[in-house]
Amino acid sequence: MEVGAGRLVYGPVASRRFGRSLGIDVVPFKACTFDCVYCQLGPTTELTTERRAFVAVEEVLRQVEATLSRGAEVDVITVAGSGEPTLYADLGKLAMELRKLSPAPLLLITNGSLLWREDVALDACNFDIVAPDLDAGDEATFAVINRPHPSLNLEQVADGLKRFSRLFRGKLRLEVFLASGLNDSISAVQNIARRVKDVAVKDVDLNTAARPTPGRLVEGVSRARLDEIAGMFEPKASVIASFSGGMESARREGGSAESVLAMLDRRPCTLAELALGTGCPGNEVAKLLDELVKRDEVTREDRDGTTFFVRGSR
Repeated sequence: MEVGAGRLVYGPVASRRFGRSLGIDVVPFKACTFDCVYCQLGPTTELTTERRAFVAVEEVLRQVEATLSRGAEVDVITVAGSGEPTLYADLGKLAMELRKLSPAPLLLITNGSLLWREDVALDACNFDIVAPDLDAGDEATFAVINRPHPSLNLEQVADGLKRFSRLFRGKLRLEVFLASGLNDSISAVQNIARRVKDVAVKDVDLNTAARPTPGRLVEGVSRARLDEIAGMFEPKASVIASFSGGMESARREGGSAESVLAMLDRRPCTLAELALGTGCPGNEVAKLLDELVKRDEVTREDRDGTTFFVRGSR
């Protein structure tokens, strides 16, 4: 499966950890090495470890340049999106070319599953910030929460993170995602913490299910419980809070149904996030959403008192 010549760049969107993030998506929807139960995009449709050049680097650069030329203000340029970005065979080349377009730091958000491979590790070293995941400390939990490709195992993935942390000269920021009843017990967290201690990382973030998880009922861990768990890590972990920076939308072309759907293709969003990411006033986005809901292209889902909009069909 190849990525079409459609929208490969989205945002800037509000990132809880990194500020105004201009997103780049270079992998087909849900082509991934994992099938994580908590994924906000739903089940993986192509479980793979094969790296491919899904889209031309030149097309990505064209879209990034076009977005920046419209005055988009960004804190980071992020390669992430709707699949595992390290599956993109031209990842290193893309990072080097992006540096010519903007002084913004380059961020790679990855599940970390392929960092044991030399080619992937070297590509990732072209980024300023790499943010991998580590959600399990034992093989049984790894199988339950991450549901990896059959060729992958936790020892391999964890060793890859450990070796990459000593190779990488940029900023490494590790995320641990906890789901109630799956990997949040004392023993499960202790196992994860032991693995994290082996990684040369100064920043560890705890995350949990705050957005809908399409097709799967995954419950988040309470803030109080996360605060308790944070002290079990060395270094002490931080609980990811909602973004609170004073962000102004870049002045860009008005929002459209296409731009709204492009954001929802990547993750469920609130009205405020869609307004920020599209550069469109909230009342205009609300009207677009009403139409999309009527056409069954978007659905509303409530989680803990917050309304999210979810792509209804793809």
